[in-house]
Parts: sequence; structure tokens; C-alpha cells
Amino acid sequence: MDIIEAIETRISCRAFTKDGINQETFDALAAEIEALNAESGLHFQLYGPRADGTAIDMQRKMFAANPPAYAALVAQKGPLPEEMLGYYGEKLVLKATQLGLGTCWVASTYDRSTTRVELAPGEKLHDVVPIGYAPEKMPLLQRTIRGRIRGRSKPNEQLYRGPQPLAQAPEWIQAAIQAVQLAPSAICEQPVVFVQDDPDTPIRATLPQIRTKMEYTDLGIAKLHFQIAAAECGVQGTWEWGEGGAFIR
Repeated sequence: MDIIEAIETRISCRAFTKDGINQETFDALAAEIEALNAESGLHFQLYGPRADGTAIDMQRKMFAANPPAYAALVAQKGPLPEEMLGYYGEKLVLKATQLGLGTCWVASTYDRSTTRVELAPGEKLHDVVPIGYAPEKMPLLQRTIRGRIRGRSKPNEQLYRGPQPLAQAPEWIQAAIQAVQLAPSAICEQPVVFVQDDPDTPIRATLPQIRTKMEYTDLGIAKLHFQIAAAECGVQGTWEWGEGGAFIR
């Protein structure tokens, strides 16, 4: 599976089979985390199963089963670390998807007393990512939750504000915004809007409203999806960090 297929395939998985993750796949995830930490300075951690075969207890009102592994997404507090956590955390999620695994961004709906994590001074466990194999048939609970959350997804046109309507924008911009629409949202509201003042100026990633500060994680996630899809269309670029940061081609 290539990276675009991973973007299109990934869903928020809230049910897992009882199958453990084989050692080769687990090692590939661990290697990915090590590489991401080295590049970003973040402190992601990967944990495998306990004696019962599961790794962490998820809240039953939101999850149909517990996963055999999870990633602890650890960073310092503040807008920049939290944005970076979203950007690099989504890289991990897409890698897991490419490995045939199901994942979900989770900020609170898990039992913290069952969490294993190492925190350096000033660090915080911002999110966990349960990881495992999705069942062939999605359980009713997951279908219900997924339908409720995806019902909040915004039309692509609301994610872009430019000198022309999105339908008239260059194809690479349309593809990038479609990839953003497919991205997970930590607050389930897709708060990031991509703004371009005129065709000759860079596109900027903005947060028109900040209520919970979890929007900064969504900012990082959205930037990554935008960047990946743009590159697939032949438009290479990197993002400036921060709210209002520009996509530099």
C-alpha cells in the first residue's frame, strides 16, 4: 500500500481482533517511532500486550475491544510541540495503516490507570494510538460512532479559502484539500482552514477558532496530509511551523 492508499484506507478503528501483532510488524513500528523521535525531538513510545493479550483498557462506550498494542504520544506542552505531535503522530498512523493495522487517535477515552508511559520533566502524554488488527466486519458500536463522527466532517469547500472557489483551483490544491478532508481530527471538527490570498502567494494553514488547544494537534495532522498529496501531484514543499504557517514550494 502506498502512502495515498494509506490516507484513503485509514479509518478510526474502535474494534480489534484478538490476534497479536507479529514480531516483524511490531519491530517495524518500533523502528518508525525511533526514526520519528530522532527527527522531531518528540518522545513517542510503543507498548505491547500485557498477560491477557491486550495492551491498554479503552472506554467501552467508545471502543468495542481493547488493542494488543498502543503508542504513547508524548511531548512538551505548548502549541508548537502539540502541532509537531500531530504531524509526526499521523506519520506513525499512516505507517501502521501501510502495515495492515488499525489505529485511532485518542485523547481521553481510555483508562489512564492502565497506561504505561515514561515522562521526562515538562512532558505530557497528549494522546494514545491503539494499534491492532481490525475485524473483517465492523461491529455495530463502531459503525454507530463512526457515523456520528463522520457526520461532522466539513465539505472540502469549507477547508479552503482562496482567490477562486476550490473547484476552480489548481488540481494539486484540490487533491491536497481532499487528503485533508480524509484526515483524522483530534477534536472531530476539522478546524484547519487553508488560506491563499492570491495565486502568487503561498497557502497558509490557519485555525480560525481555538477553543480546546487540541486544535494544534489537528493543525499538524492536516499539514501532513496536505503535504503528502501535493507531493504526489508533483508539487514539493515544506510547512512553516505554527498557526498561519506557509507551505513553501
